[in-house]
Amino acid sequence: MRRTKRGSDHRGTVLYVARMVPHYRHAALARLNARLGHRLVVCAGAPPKASSMQSLIGSTQKGYPLLPLRNLWVGGQKLHMQAFGPIFRHYPAPSVVIAEESVRSATLPFLLWRAKRAGAARLLWGHFSSNRRPFALDSPATRYRLMLARSVEGCICYSASIATMLQPHVDPARLFAAPNTLDTGQLLTLRAALERSGRRAIRQRLELHTDAPVFVYLGRLIRAKGTKMLLDTFAQLRKRHAGAELVVIGEGPDRELFESKARKSGGIRLLGAITDWEASAPYLYAADLLLNPGYLGLSINHAFALGLPVVSQASPDPRIRYHSPEIDYLTPGENGLLTPYGSVEAMAEAATKILNDRERFAGNALAFARARLGLDVMLDGILRAVAFAEADQPKPCTAK
Repeated sequence: MRRTKRGSDHRGTVLYVARMVPHYRHAALARLNARLGHRLVVCAGAPPKASSMQSLIGSTQKGYPLLPLRNLWVGGQKLHMQAFGPIFRHYPAPSVVIAEESVRSATLPFLLWRAKRAGAARLLWGHFSSNRRPFALDSPATRYRLMLARSVEGCICYSASIATMLQPHVDPARLFAAPNTLDTGQLLTLRAALERSGRRAIRQRLELHTDAPVFVYLGRLIRAKGTKMLLDTFAQLRKRHAGAELVVIGEGPDRELFESKARKSGGIRLLGAITDWEASAPYLYAADLLLNPGYLGLSINHAFALGLPVVSQASPDPRIRYHSPEIDYLTPGENGLLTPYGSVEAMAEAATKILNDRERFAGNALAFARARLGLDVMLDGILRAVAFAEADQPKPCTAK
């Protein structure tokens, strides 16, 4: 198959193929579709049944067409396969296929091969690394990821540090940083409306203590998110700060653990999963800080846009990232703190330190969200990758 350079007037369908579309991606995909001249089609399936990932799915936001695909999940979430045949029956000659980069998706290499046969330029969008394993060339998972990254026309990286990590192994011209984020514009607007009432009034409306610390947890209730450590840390904080409260926004298999602790000790309010930001924003705005001991991701963006500093723990091993790429946004001592791994006492001490200097930490968190976490910054990176791919698009393979 020979490659050929197409003119800039070549504008076909752009497909985004993902395992599923979490609620926080709807606004980004709608705006991406608009900026692509309404050429985007999203192709995705459903999360595994009876899984904590179900809590990530909200009502579909209008703004882009969706082609439903059938997913097969093996071992819970350990292995994923997707029936992508309908994609090329509906869209036999797409201009670009953007595929979710996932080492767990067994059908991803076959999707990329099929897209190549259709003449589509191919882009991978994701982490290109693991939170839990080192990025090492002697790792089969790393070698597999690099093989796929080298095979496509471009890689859309969740952060600039991910692009830097790939540079020695992938043509730098094919690496595009698209700092992963949310629709922080909506969150900032919600915060501005809440600020007109003030934190004390919002706490009174939510029936939260007005003169005691309020901590909030945002995420799935799974062990990898540090749920047990969260409860242990909160117990320490209750000893230090009388009347302290913990607001828990999320759902998952560890809910029973929280319910049991709430019955015994009190001070814990379980709100379940809330995908409507208008409903959750008052709780985050009213809180003093986000307390998420386990691995962090877009909860950092969510918290910062509502003026909420973040406390979590550092990686247990300098060779691994532990957190998702969004950890790059947290500057310890400025907009949050990272404590030594596994230390409940250090976590409680960090939370107390922020309480004693909350105005500065909160101001820095909000300023970072305003300056660095806008949705269009991420979309600019994606659009650069699409433009690059379309300018160097392969010809479709024809059967002899």
